[in-house]
Amino acid sequence: MDVKLDKELDIKISHGRAEEREECARGEEEVQADSRSTGPTPGRRSLPGRPAANRPPTGGVHRRAAGNRSFRNIADMRLAIENLTAQQQQQDDDDDPELADDAHNARGAPRGHRPRGWVPLGRNGRGQDEEDGLGKPKFSIPKFEGGADVEEYLTWELKIEKLWSLHPNYSEDKKIKLASSEFDGYALRWWDSLVRNRDEDGAQPIRTWRAMKEVMTSRFVPTNYMRNIFDKLTLLRQGVKTVDEYYMEMEMLMQRGRVRESLEMTMQRFLNGLKYDVKGIVRHYTYTNMNQLLHHAREAES
Repeated sequence: MDVKLDKELDIKISHGRAEEREECARGEEEVQADSRSTGPTPGRRSLPGRPAANRPPTGGVHRRAAGNRSFRNIADMRLAIENLTAQQQQQDDDDDPELADDAHNARGAPRGHRPRGWVPLGRNGRGQDEEDGLGKPKFSIPKFEGGADVEEYLTWELKIEKLWSLHPNYSEDKKIKLASSEFDGYALRWWDSLVRNRDEDGAQPIRTWRAMKEVMTSRFVPTNYMRNIFDKLTLLRQGVKTVDEYYMEMEMLMQRGRVRESLEMTMQRFLNGLKYDVKGIVRHYTYTNMNQLLHHAREAES
């Protein structure tokens, strides 16, 4: 950017100087032409080196006109220099990270009160709208290799869901492209084959994140895995575990099994699995949510 502006500045200065020299040369030629065509008045003698008294002052007029044109050229050149300088300053401000926050905070500020380097921003505050193309995300998409470990997929899916909750404006197409962009190993080959086969068979393409989750769950989460989760959850008891260890295991099984139930059912599930002596104490307390029930169980255990 600096080299380009310097070249433009040198060109404008050179043009301005050339035009000024041409104007001065034309003025001198006109003066000489007037001197040859207009001689001294008969009967009068002109002093050497001085123009005749009755000679029309055409040369001076031309010189003043040429000078005025030169002044205008110089003024134009100065204006061009100021414009180039302003462009350079704008570029320097845009490249200065310390001005980024000022530019962001200037949105909505009245004219004349915006900091140097301020530029209009898009809806996402980064100079362009978040929905313009795939773009480069400001976060890292977790990798997925498609191993035999079910927990690998469930953890990956949970992380992706968290990212989408932070970016609710992402389109379904963008979610699919971003999620699949970090497939590796078997997962990459499997996804590529799945998309290609559906296209060759004329099947409906996968257009939503929900549809993508369904096909991935059916491939990487076996059906007996869910049945095993439900069995473990149903038979779960505190036993030798602490109240907190028991609750965390119950919560983890419910997350893995994607169990959705009312708060009353969850509290009853937790209460039924407590050790007999802890359960007997907790029943005398009043509670309206899971945190209160957990707090009473801790007190009873201590």
